[in-house]
Amino acid sequence: MKLRWAALLVVAVAALLAACSTPPPLATPAGLLPDLRGTWKGTWGGTPLTLVILDQRDAAPVDGVSVGPWQVFGRDLPGVSGILTLKVRSELVSVNVQGRLGTSNGRLTLVLEPATANGGWISLTRLDENRMAGTGAAQMSWEPQGPVELIRQPQGPAANPPA
Repeated sequence: MKLRWAALLVVAVAALLAACSTPPPLATPAGLLPDLRGTWKGTWGGTPLTLVILDQRDAAPVDGVSVGPWQVFGRDLPGVSGILTLKVRSELVSVNVQGRLGTSNGRLTLVLEPATANGGWISLTRLDENRMAGTGAAQMSWEPQGPVELIRQPQGPAANPPA
């Protein structure tokens, strides 16, 4: 009997942890989307982080069933792609990221997923034109976990004022 309760407890804890480690569901955003391309710097769980959004697309399939290039069932969400650079075990690591834009809890949200075998995700809510904040989860214990804050860096002449 005790073994059954122990097994049930392990399953319940595993289910709880799995539920906590998934990004929020996104609804299709309404209206005109902001241009998020550019360089964003900040922290992830206290670790320095740089996100460079290189491309922003109007719509891409995010779930459902596709046959070759045709989506049969599912929906499209706007997306981004770029490069995420962070410090892991005292070394700078850069990975490609794919992201999707949608609405979560009534706010514009960006969910990023690094293109690595380890998986993980970062969910960011747009606070204003130049700030995003949220949380992230990685699969490996040595990778960052927890709160993420990013600030857009100035581009062009404003980024390099005269001396």
